[in-house]
Amino acid sequence: MTIYFLTPDYNTPSGGVQIIYRHVDILNANHIPAFVLHRTMDHRCSWFENQTPVAYWDHSVQRRAYFKLRKYLQPNRQREIYLRGSKSSVIGPNDFLVLPEIYGPELAEIGPNVPKVILNQGCYLTFQGYPLDSKPIVPPYGHKDVKGVLINSEDGLRYLRYVFPNQAVTRFHLSIDPAIFFYQREKKRQICYTPRKNELVVRQVVNILKARNALKDFELLPFSELPHAKVAKLMQESAIFLNFGQYEGFGLPPAEAMACGCITVGYHAGGGQEFMKPQFSFPVPCGDVLSYVRTIENIIDTYDQEPERYSAMGKAASDYVLGTYTQQRETEDIVGFWHNMLKGRLS
Repeated sequence: MTIYFLTPDYNTPSGGVQIIYRHVDILNANHIPAFVLHRTMDHRCSWFENQTPVAYWDHSVQRRAYFKLRKYLQPNRQREIYLRGSKSSVIGPNDFLVLPEIYGPELAEIGPNVPKVILNQGCYLTFQGYPLDSKPIVPPYGHKDVKGVLINSEDGLRYLRYVFPNQAVTRFHLSIDPAIFFYQREKKRQICYTPRKNELVVRQVVNILKARNALKDFELLPFSELPHAKVAKLMQESAIFLNFGQYEGFGLPPAEAMACGCITVGYHAGGGQEFMKPQFSFPVPCGDVLSYVRTIENIIDTYDQEPERYSAMGKAASDYVLGTYTQQRETEDIVGFWHNMLKGRLS
C-alpha cells in the first residue's frame, strides 16, 4: 500500500505544491509510504529544500504504444497509471491516489478503480472547468472511488460540507515554519505585497496612494516568485504587509507576514478570516478600494505617534499564528486522517 499525490509540474513557487511535498514527508516520517507523483520525468521542485520521494507517471513512447495496442486488443479494459521511480510499476486498487481540486470535473476519472482522496486547498476552485448552463452536473466528490476529502480552513470546511453534505470532509491545519517565519520587532519603513493576485485592485490601491502622496517616507516593495527564505526576510523587515487575495482556501502569505510581525492589511479572502482578526490586523471588506486605501493611510499617519501599539499588534499576530498553526498540529491532523483511511491496511 502506497499513497501517491498527483502534483502539478510547476517550476515557480507555489504554496499549494510545497504543502503537497510536506504531506508526503509527514507521512513517510510516520511510517506511511507516500510519493509525490509528477507527470514530467525528473521534475522536482527546486525552489525550496527537499528530499521528498518523487515518482513519475510513465508517459514514455513505449508506454503510449503499449496502450494503443492494448486498447485495440482489449477495448473495454481501463487504463492504469504506470510508474517510474517507485518500488511498484503501477498504482493499484490497494494504493491511494491523492488529487488536488484543480482537476475539476474529470478528477475522479484519473486512475479508475483506485481509491482516491481529494486534497482541496482552494475551495473556490472546486467548480473550475464546469459549464455555466442549466444542465445537471455530477461532481466527482460523490464518485465511488473518492473515499475522503481534506480541506485546509474552516471557511473551506463550511463550503464543502454545504455543497457535498454526504461526503466525508476533514479539516487539516497548515503549519507556519517558526524557523523561517518568526517575529522581528525592528522594522524598516517599507510596505511589502505580492502583485500577482487581483491585479486590478493592486493597481488602484498602489496608484491612489502615490497620487495622493500618502506614502510619505514608506517604500513599496512588491515581490513575486522569491524563495521562502527571501520572502521571510522581506516580511521580517517590513512594517506593513498588504493582502490582495480575493478568494483563497487559506491564504499563506498573510499568515506568514503576521508570523513575522507585519501589520497586515487587506482582504481575508475567505480562508484568512480565521486568523486576520481585527484585534491584531486590519481586514478590509472585499472590493472596497477606498476603505483599503484609507486604512493604509491611517496606519502611515499614526505609525510614529503610536509605535508601541503597532509593535504590540505585530507581536500578538505573530504569537497567534505561530501558536495556532504548529507543525505538531499539522502532523497530528494529517496522520490521524490517514490512519482512519487505512484502518486494517497498515502493517
